[in-house]
Amino acid sequence: MKHTTWSALLLFALPSIGMQLVDNTYQAADGYFISNYIGASAFAAENIIFPPIIILTSIGLMFGNGTSALSSYYLGQKDSHRANQLFTAMTVVLFVLGLILSAVMYILIPSIARFLGTPENMIPSCAEYGRVLAVFMPLQMVSMSFQPLLVAADKPGLGLVVSVVNAIVNIFLDWFMVAFMRKGLFGAALATGIAWFISAFIPFMYFFKKTSILHFTGISFDFRNMIKAAYNGSSEMIDSVAYSIVAILFNSQLLKYAGENGVASYAVTEYISSVPLAVFMGVSMSITPQVGYALGEGNKDELRHIRNTGFMMMGIIGVIMTATGILSADWVARVFVGYDEALRNTAVEALMFVSLSYFPLGLTSFSSAFFTGMNDGTFSLRMAASKIFVFPAALLFVLPVFFGLTGIWFATTLSEITTVFLAVLLFTVYKRKNLL
Repeated sequence: MKHTTWSALLLFALPSIGMQLVDNTYQAADGYFISNYIGASAFAAENIIFPPIIILTSIGLMFGNGTSALSSYYLGQKDSHRANQLFTAMTVVLFVLGLILSAVMYILIPSIARFLGTPENMIPSCAEYGRVLAVFMPLQMVSMSFQPLLVAADKPGLGLVVSVVNAIVNIFLDWFMVAFMRKGLFGAALATGIAWFISAFIPFMYFFKKTSILHFTGISFDFRNMIKAAYNGSSEMIDSVAYSIVAILFNSQLLKYAGENGVASYAVTEYISSVPLAVFMGVSMSITPQVGYALGEGNKDELRHIRNTGFMMMGIIGVIMTATGILSADWVARVFVGYDEALRNTAVEALMFVSLSYFPLGLTSFSSAFFTGMNDGTFSLRMAASKIFVFPAALLFVLPVFFGLTGIWFATTLSEITTVFLAVLLFTVYKRKNLL
């Protein structure tokens, strides 16, 4: 196996980066049309109920990333039959689980919205938007699992093509349903749901081809390997869930300190943050199977090289993203909430502070993906969980006491910085154990 160079890593990651960038246009397109054609209250309602749905669909990332790493390991050992059996079984289990969770979410959405502290007048809007997405949830879960698996199957370009088609369909339907037909939140959610269907259907048909490196085969439930894959991929799910849980905590605190305008401003930061997050997730998805393959070969020299190259590359990209986020803050705020001057000013302040988190975010995203590729779900899980249960929760409730609204905006950055130190500690443990 040749050394992975910066250029090779970036070229390999480009389709995944593009796929993630395009996928993140879905909610941004919804947000733009909802904000500008329905209003700030509906905009806030959408962003209150969307995170709980993403928490459940992120189970697809757990199945996909864990299966990608373990399947790549088997492919490195030239055992394609075992890789395909694992892939098929995991897909079947994921879809059945998605159907169950979809029904539960459809029923509980109004109760969930109330639990999150949503004002009573916004509950119907949350239900209107969320219940449509709940129907399409199983397809999105499968779609999210297919993204890293297409990379493992050496078809990241197909994932990019599918994502571009989906984005075009989603944006057109957003315009048609919301701006032209005036179907409100129902129309915006339906547009996203149809896009989710497309993103699952096309890769699903591709994986039926027996010529694919990964393809559907006879089902054999090797529960030991399935549990191992799910556990290993749990860090990537938790990494995604982290942002949804943080979003829920943000919305709760923002309703308290700034009302609907605070929630709407945070939604704007989420849209611009989706760009660096997409880049980092794209690179990470490309790194995971390469690490798994090198591990299968027993090539420690290549593993160390990937670690060093990835860290340096993510750091440089993070600096660029931070600078871009700060410089584009006013323009982004005008696009989404330019119709309200006070709301725009709040959004600009939020964007400036949140942009500072992009540099450490790149480092923590890479570290989590690397540990997943090493099939070390425990280390990867510790890193991802720290973003949810320790740092963000504490900071979001402590910083506002001293710094008010500014403390809420800075919580994300401080949380990511703290997680970087944890990543360095875990890599040190690897070195001492002579695993790298």
